[in-house]
Amino acid sequence: MVTTLEALISKIDAMAPGDRLALQTGLDEAGVLDQFAHWQPQEGPQTEGYFSLADLTLYGGAAGGGKTDLIAGLALFAHHKAAIFRRNLTSLKGLILRMNAIMRAAGLGRITGTPPRWIGPDDRIIEFGHLGMPGSEEDWQGVDHDLKAFDEGAQLDPRKIIFVLGWNRTTRPGQRCRGLIASNPPLGGEGDYLLDWFGPWLDPLHPLYGAAQPGELLWSVFIDDGDAIRTVWVDGPEPVEIEGELRTPKSRTFIPARMGDNKYLGKDYEAQIDQMPEPMRTALKTGDFVAARQDHDWQVIPSEWVELAFQRYDQGADAGLPMDVIGVDVAQGGKDKTVLAPLHGRRFEENIVRRGADTRDGAEVGALVIKERRDGALIVVDCTGGWGGDTVGFLSRENGVPVEKCVFSEHSGEAAADSRMPFYNLRAQLYWRFREALHPTSGAGIAIRRSSVVKAQLTAPRWVARGNKILIESKEDIRKRTGASPDEADAMVMAWGWRDRAALKRAVRSQAKSRSAPIEDPLADW
Repeated sequence: MVTTLEALISKIDAMAPGDRLALQTGLDEAGVLDQFAHWQPQEGPQTEGYFSLADLTLYGGAAGGGKTDLIAGLALFAHHKAAIFRRNLTSLKGLILRMNAIMRAAGLGRITGTPPRWIGPDDRIIEFGHLGMPGSEEDWQGVDHDLKAFDEGAQLDPRKIIFVLGWNRTTRPGQRCRGLIASNPPLGGEGDYLLDWFGPWLDPLHPLYGAAQPGELLWSVFIDDGDAIRTVWVDGPEPVEIEGELRTPKSRTFIPARMGDNKYLGKDYEAQIDQMPEPMRTALKTGDFVAARQDHDWQVIPSEWVELAFQRYDQGADAGLPMDVIGVDVAQGGKDKTVLAPLHGRRFEENIVRRGADTRDGAEVGALVIKERRDGALIVVDCTGGWGGDTVGFLSRENGVPVEKCVFSEHSGEAAADSRMPFYNLRAQLYWRFREALHPTSGAGIAIRRSSVVKAQLTAPRWVARGNKILIESKEDIRKRTGASPDEADAMVMAWGWRDRAALKRAVRSQAKSRSAPIEDPLADW
């Protein structure tokens, strides 16, 4: 799919010369292009945000991406009645100063008063409000605006935003209405609602993650569950019945912007961001909406340890080694994915991921494994629940390729190295051993190719003590809690769990080649 701006440009390019001239003449007569003598959106995300057709847009992410100017430009030149909100009025000073500078250049007067307000030609209005105090949203009940803009949206209460958006409407012919949330990533747990509202673009654990590119429209409906507001995503703008009620969807999109998209900011501002502590620094520099997400108290693998593994990969740890193990998490059809996790020494290369619909049976999964396997790597297949049985059969019985089976629900018989607590099952053992290996002082040196999806999945599982044993969440429980299946994480912990066995088999094969007669493989019956 293409973005709104790309579609608009394509449509204009396809117009007949006479129609294109008529469009230009109409724009000139209406004065639509006059604004660009005083202000224009910068090329890139800011222009895409200005022309976006989404009913609700999240714009920004990284610090310095031009959020302030986008709000100013939309309020001054694209809308007739605008309302701009922040947590408190004091924090609006910078935005108002910028808007006054643009308005002076355009001869539009200035914003004045307490609370600030501007009334312009043709009864145009720009109002400013705060949503930090209890009940502050009620001051805007019934007040119509065709632009409702929320600056630093991560600092605002989502229920207040939805309440104010209830009067995002107009009676003015031809005037479009929109909501805009401009924000940096959530910090300290504040603003996590954005990961639900715009999860398909932001959250690697969201079931629709990757379904749309930045600027593309997806359609959704807000559902009030009493203690929380959740999003139901639907296929298009047509009315749809949800929980027995006919609802009309609205469109949403996310447009990321970074400091490099803003030609007016330079190295000095970047250096200022570099002085901030982690994880705030990474969140503000990269615009990563999950970078500052706080770890859960019972999280198995800390986020920081995964970042260290990413750094080791970036530094080239174990680069160029042969493939030792390939972990296979099988999805035959359905919404889950088939994942192959290749492990080279201590280095995880990029996972091979295919849709379940593209690996419908054991033959298709097995063919993929044969295609991607290198260096005689040990193959370990997840056979929990029987899903991997067909793949094992295709590889071993039909093609003579040896396969190891992993059944996560099997008994472990081992215990944690530090607490000596026994593991409830093999799943607990594999994840905990991976945790131990990732520990900064372990010396294991795991290196992982950087991936937001891998990080999200590895840090998703939680543990509990059941009967004085360590129990890790099942795949099904993680899917219920997060909406996504940890397919890549499961494949990776399997590959690591069979690493020593693969090394022993490789050593046996090497020894056999060095002798005139083959020796017995002590692991042949495993």
